[in-house]
Amino acid sequence: MWRLQGLILTALLCSEGAIAEDIQYGFLQAGQLQLKDSDTTLYAGDVVLDGEYDDLPFFTAGVQKVLGGERIRYGYEGGALISWQNDTVSYSAVVDGGTAINIKIDNELLVFGTLLGAYGDVLLGSRARLYLSGGPMLLVATLKQEKPDTYPQPLSSTVVINGDERETSVGYGAYASAGLIFSVSRNAELGVVVREQAVKMDFNDSIADFPYEGTMYMLSLGYRL
Repeated sequence: MWRLQGLILTALLCSEGAIAEDIQYGFLQAGQLQLKDSDTTLYAGDVVLDGEYDDLPFFTAGVQKVLGGERIRYGYEGGALISWQNDTVSYSAVVDGGTAINIKIDNELLVFGTLLGAYGDVLLGSRARLYLSGGPMLLVATLKQEKPDTYPQPLSSTVVINGDERETSVGYGAYASAGLIFSVSRNAELGVVVREQAVKMDFNDSIADFPYEGTMYMLSLGYRL
């Protein structure tokens, strides 16, 4: 009898331990990517025109898996992301001793990607956690920049600017995130996340260069799975 009770108690403890360690959080993060260098340059013959890109909207969905630890825990996270920028970028220059010229370029960018990194957090009581994560990123992006039909004087109408065709690029790099997450109910979470990313993407045939490195500030909605 005692032996049977001991076996049952051992099984229950093992079961509870397995459940305690099997912790994962699903999350959806939304915010903006603030470009580290938003300046862009357009070359029209010998004339150099300067412009500036806007910040990009950014969405990430994924899972954080806890593998071990109690108050200080460790694991990994993985997810997918999407970003875009569809707007008109104005380029300007001053030529011929003071004549100002302006060109508008329609800019269409669409980005899909994935990330996978190490994860660690610290429990701040029973209703909050502070986490750090980081690892590699892989992005696939398409960019189309439409040149103007006519050019303002004193630019010659014979100036050729390539880049009307949509171009695809694969980007790779790394990211590092920090998040402060609060439990708002038994399983639901709400928090803020800051992510720094360094990703290289080359659009060789585009009209102008397009940087894609910067800092993301995001609101995070989560659920304990």
